[in-house]
Amino acid sequence: MTVAAALGMPLAAVFGYAALIAAVVFKFLAFRRLLALTAPPAVFIAVALAAGTAGLVVAIGSHDGTAARVIVGTGLGGCLLLVIGLPTLDRRAAAKPAFRLAAVAALTIACVSLIHALGPMSAVALQAAPSPAVAYDFSLAVLQTLGLPSLFLALILTLQNRMIADLKTAIARDELTGVLSRGALIEKGERILAFCLSRDCPASFLLLDLDYFKQINDHYGHACGDMALAHFAETVSGFLGDRGAFGRIGGEEFGIVLPNHTEEQAAALAEAICRLVRETPAGRTHQRVRLTVSIGIAAAEPGDSFMDVMIRADMALYVSKADGRDRCSRARHRHADASARALAAAAAQLRQADISGQERMRQSA
Repeated sequence: MTVAAALGMPLAAVFGYAALIAAVVFKFLAFRRLLALTAPPAVFIAVALAAGTAGLVVAIGSHDGTAARVIVGTGLGGCLLLVIGLPTLDRRAAAKPAFRLAAVAALTIACVSLIHALGPMSAVALQAAPSPAVAYDFSLAVLQTLGLPSLFLALILTLQNRMIADLKTAIARDELTGVLSRGALIEKGERILAFCLSRDCPASFLLLDLDYFKQINDHYGHACGDMALAHFAETVSGFLGDRGAFGRIGGEEFGIVLPNHTEEQAAALAEAICRLVRETPAGRTHQRVRLTVSIGIAAAEPGDSFMDVMIRADMALYVSKADGRDRCSRARHRHADASARALAAAAAQLRQADISGQERMRQSA
């Protein structure tokens, strides 16, 4: 009763404001977790209490005074900013503290206005003395109706965008190796190829195939084969860096799209990859599996589709396999006509078959 008398409001109104301020505290803690903010929870609780107190002071002072008008106007802007800006800039907010600070500031302003608009005293004041300021009353009504739902909408849209982005990432990445999946590699390769050809820049494609991979599976088991694939992908990814797009096409076949690389430059890079893979066995010390890779190289030519370049690289890869593996071959000026496409398809099938009489797998103890 003493608190209610001191504030000049009914006891029910005191409990109403206390519930609103508690809701604001939980809202701030939810935003802290959503934005992965490093400040301790006590800081956000203090900010939430300060926002609640400010809203309460405005509500007690005057429901349509200058301070109330400013709070309602900026509160509507803060809610709108959160609904539009938070889902849109969520990814940037993770890297730029300024975006996260702006989101917390918008939330603070929105919560101050909501404490004022949704508090019991605001409703009592409006019923007792309707304001002649129609614009303010309309803004207050909008804030009372849509303010709190807009904050939940901002959270829902942000979480939805994150789920969609995570799903796209999962689809675009090969689960075993972490590199691009076949579909993502082809999609990115088409974009890179179109960009390079439109600007008369060179572009090349490497088709990589681990040698004797079936024998690794048969001799060591599929778990060891998976380990070898993951090791190979990690080795090549670390060496390649941001020079190109690296993905798994299927099985033990991988592809690399190289913008701004001529066929000669791509061949030099392929030779370095062959050497690196040869010198970097997979596995632990007591069980090392030596890997080698064969590579086909093809440069994009005017009018090429990405599949045309892939087929020429596949033809070159077949030459590498026929010449003894653990080497690179360039497609040079081969064209992907109907017979070339048939040959590439047959070569892909041959590489998957278990051909007797092949050289035994090379390994080191």
